[in-house]
Formats: sequence, C-alpha cells, structure tokens
Amino acid sequence: MKRTSILLGSFFICLLMLSGRQMAIPYQRDTIPEKVAALYAANFHKFQNEVNALTALANKSSSVKEWEGLKSQVEKTRLVYKEIEFIFDYYQTYYNGTYINGAPLPKVSEYFEAEKVIPPGGLQALDEAVYGEASIENLQYIKVLANGLRERVDFIEKIHLPLHLKSSQIIECIRSGIVRIFTLGLTGYDTPGSVNGLKESVVSWQSMETTFLYFESGISPKAMDEFEVIKNDFTKGNKILNANTTFNDFDRLAFLKEVVNPLYAALLEFQNANNIALEPYKKHAQNYKAKNIFDIDFLNTDFYSELVYLPLDNPKTIALGELLFQDPQLSKDNDMACISCHNPNKGFSDGLPKSVSNQKGVFTARNAPTLMDAGYSTRYFWDMRALDLEKQVIHVIDNDLEFNTDFDAIIAKLKKNARYNKLFKQAYGGIDKEDINQRSISNTIAAYVNSLKSFNSPFDKFVRNETKEYPENAKRGFNLFMGKAACGSCHFAPVFNGTIPPFYLESESEVLGVTQGFDSIAPKLDTDLGRMGNGLKMDNHPFLKNSFKTVTVRNIALTAPYMHNGLFATMEDVLAFYNLGGGAGMGLQVENQTLPEAPLGLSQQEIEDIIAFMETLTEVRDYGGRGD
Repeated sequence: MKRTSILLGSFFICLLMLSGRQMAIPYQRDTIPEKVAALYAANFHKFQNEVNALTALANKSSSVKEWEGLKSQVEKTRLVYKEIEFIFDYYQTYYNGTYINGAPLPKVSEYFEAEKVIPPGGLQALDEAVYGEASIENLQYIKVLANGLRERVDFIEKIHLPLHLKSSQIIECIRSGIVRIFTLGLTGYDTPGSVNGLKESVVSWQSMETTFLYFESGISPKAMDEFEVIKNDFTKGNKILNANTTFNDFDRLAFLKEVVNPLYAALLEFQNANNIALEPYKKHAQNYKAKNIFDIDFLNTDFYSELVYLPLDNPKTIALGELLFQDPQLSKDNDMACISCHNPNKGFSDGLPKSVSNQKGVFTARNAPTLMDAGYSTRYFWDMRALDLEKQVIHVIDNDLEFNTDFDAIIAKLKKNARYNKLFKQAYGGIDKEDINQRSISNTIAAYVNSLKSFNSPFDKFVRNETKEYPENAKRGFNLFMGKAACGSCHFAPVFNGTIPPFYLESESEVLGVTQGFDSIAPKLDTDLGRMGNGLKMDNHPFLKNSFKTVTVRNIALTAPYMHNGLFATMEDVLAFYNLGGGAGMGLQVENQTLPEAPLGLSQQEIEDIIAFMETLTEVRDYGGRGD
C-alpha cells in the first residue's frame, strides 16, 4: 500500500511537472506583447525627445548657418521614427498619414476636421524642406513644420500610450512593415527630399527583427523551424540593405524574390505553427492569409465594396453582370453598351484618345481607362467623382453623351425579357419587392467589373517563383520603375495603381501638368479641371486643379493611348513626358504639380527597359463576349 502511494504520488508529481511545462509556453507567450509594448513605449518617447530637440533647434535658428544642423536633426528624428513606424501606423493609420508622416501635400481631412484643408506637415514635409533652398523664408517654414509636429506628437502620446498589443497584431505589424519598406521606403516615396530610403529601411528592418525575436521565449516546438527561417531571412535582408549600394543601383527585384516574399510567407507559417490566431485590430484591404505580395488574394476587393447591395463576389451576379455589360439595351437608343468603350481585347479600354459618344462625330471629354483591377480603389473615374463601383454605373447611365437614359427605362426593357427576369430572380430574389431595380442593376455590373483581376502576368508568375524565365531587360526595367524613374512612388505595388500601401485605404490623384498636345517647344496646359471640377465639395480646392486619378499600369501594353485626354500614343511618349519633368519641367506654370519638375535623366536604354517591364504586366486571357 505504501509502495502504491509512493508510485501514485510520483505519478501526480510528474503530471504536475509536465502540465507546468505545457503551461509555461502560453504564459511566456502572454508576456511577449507586454515586452514589445514596453520597448515600443521607450522608442516612442525617444522619438518624442528628438522631435522636441528638432523644435528647439528650429526655434532658435535665425540664419541659414544653422541649415546643416537642422538637416542632421531632421534625419536623426526620422531614423528614430522608423523604429516605431511599423507599429504606430498600424494602430494610428489616419492620424499618421494626416499629421505625422503623410505625403507633403495639402489634403482634405475626411476623418478629423470636417473636410477642412490641412496644409502639408510632418516628417515627409520636413525631409523635403531641409533639402530645399537654404533661405530665411524656408527656415521659417521649417520652424512651422517642427512646431506643428511636436504639437501633434505630444497630443497623440497622451491617448496612444500605453499600447495594448496582441501577438497576432505584432506579426501583422511586422508583415505590413515589410510591405511598407518595399513599396514606400525603397521607392523613395517616403523621402522626397533626401532620397534616404535605403538608410531608413535599414532602421525599420532592424526594429522589426528585434521585435520578432521576442517570440523566441514562448515558441511552440512546431514553430521552431519557421522561427529559424525567419531569423535567417531577417539576417539576409540586413546584409542586402547594408551593402553600401546606392539608391539607383539597389536590386529591388532580387530583394523582393529572395527576402521580402519569403519572409512575408514565413511569418504566416510561424503564426499558424505557433497557434497564434488571426485577430486583426483594424479593417483594411491587406489580406493576412496571403503568402505573397503578388498573390491574387493579397488585397481583398470586398474591403472597397462594404456598402453595396449584395457582396460583389457572388458568381450569379458576376455572370449576370457580364451579360448586361455587353447589352446595348442599357442605352437610350439601344446602340451603346459598356463593352463599346471597354473592350476586353483592348484591356477593357477602347483604343481611342477620347471615347465615342451616342452622337455621331462627337466624343466624350476623356479617355476610357481600363477596367482591369478597377476594384482595388476607393474612388472611380479620372476625376474620382464616384465613391464605389455601383455609383460608377449610375454616372454612365445618366451621362448625356453616354447611355443618356435612366433606370426606369432600363428596368422596363429588362422586365420584358424572360431570361433576365429569371436571372435577376436567381441572383436577387427576396431582397426587395422587385428583383430588377436600380440597385440590383448597378450591383450586378459592379460585380462583373470587380471580378476583372489581373495577377497572372509573366511578371507575377516570376516573382511567385512559378517560372524561372523572365527577360533581363524587364528585370532592369522593374528596378528602374521602382527606383530611379520613381514610377513606383505613385503606381504602388502590387496593383501598380494609386492606392497607398501598406493598408491600401486611400487612392491618390496627381497633378502632372498634362498638355493639350505633346509639344515641348510651345506646350499648352490641358484645361480639364479634373478632380477640382468633379462636383464633390470636398474636392473643390485649387490644389486639386488638373489632378487626375493614378490608374493601374497593369495591361498597359493593351490600353493605348494614355492619360486622361489620350494625349500619348505610345509608352515611349509617356516616359519622355515624365523624363522632362511633366508640364512644369517643360516650362509651364503648373500650380501644385505633384510630379517633380526636375528631369529624371533616363537614357534611351533605360526607357526601353522600363517599357519591357511594363509589357510583362500584360495578362492575356479569354473574357468571352464580344470583341472588335
């Protein structure tokens, strides 16, 4: 009996010891967010101190003799900010983009101050200012920027800290930080004056690595292999970023294939192996279940269509939308359909400078942009007047030069068709009293347009390692596109449109100084007001005059001519225009041009290489339907 008791006692002691070991992992894991939060808070206060130092220096500077000191302090402040950015931007995205590190342009606040115009401010504006002219006027401007930044940082510190993190969100911060480095840091977007993107990317990279290494204390045995893979990827990334390569010579394609995509995938594998559930803090377009930045599901178009009549991924509504897309009954005189201006064989454009109208010999005001990948956007049309894909349909139906009709007339036509009655009932039956109505018609066309996704081009397959073949000139072209030519600082990867990474919450427009004809000797500015004249109160501002949406360059080889007015017949012409510095670079007075007016200095070979890359963004497939 005594022996039995001893054995039982030993057995229970072993059980307790084993259970204690098992409990140690989740307990230790639970402390990881606290340790990361403590490090983050210390780094945030370090950033706050550098902002205070910058403000003090700016306030006491009275001559341009202090210029180099200011430049040095701005650089130091920005580098310290890069230690916290991947977490700060995840939790304070809109505040960051408006006040701390947004583009150095005026913007309309949609979230903070009731559509008030907010002047340029924050770290990007400071970077641009200290690398501008060393003048007393600019010195005063830097003083205003520094004081504004301090005020905003002091305010957010009070409500932002202490930060309560979750393990899943830490990993999501790191993964979005990787996207940010590749799309905003290495393209020069974030450093408009200094072009210091490589140096800043090193700091961001190392800060994310330090943060990730905290997971070692609470790691599941199943996750050990992935943990080591990630450590190696971080080490490899550090080595590449620290290789003393110049901004223009940095091999972004190799970095993408060898480090960025593998690390992005490994972090997800680690998260799954370590039993860390996906618990996103915020809603945004990035899909953390994706393994590759160029996966077709990396961005979720459902994010952009939350308020639609029916989700746009319904196969029945997509199929019905394709029929309506080709049906001329939607126009007043039954002579125009969506496909009239958006031909699948021409990349869903029409090959004309400006589209044909319903009147013989008359053309519409603008070029028909591609509908491919249109769903990856927060605003629609060249002037960005429509806020979702359903409303885009309404504008075409109402337009005097396009369908020139109304929904009542279209509904009456469709109801006479037995096939349409059946298909609308199958797709929309029971939602409203009438299956065929304005919302269902708009929704089904929007669903079809939303389905037009293009992520299987030769370039996509190469960067996903689905093929080893890729032209050498296109490799050089990609690196130029994302680097020296600065294309990637407006046409953001992976869609290569104007929707801003890493969360893809806002679509940009640009003032390029597009001319009426490509005459570099006596150019004349195009008179189209663009976004300023779109009828929306929040866009009716001088800084949005001649501003047009940044559309995707995917399938660009199929969609000539280019620009809102169809000015350029070839990609060579487009690049020649950019190479000159746009309208301002050609000597025009272009108010608020967002394209730098300094010439890019691209050689003929470099232009050809960029075109070679863009041609590999073409995805050829049969969309069915009619094609001319």
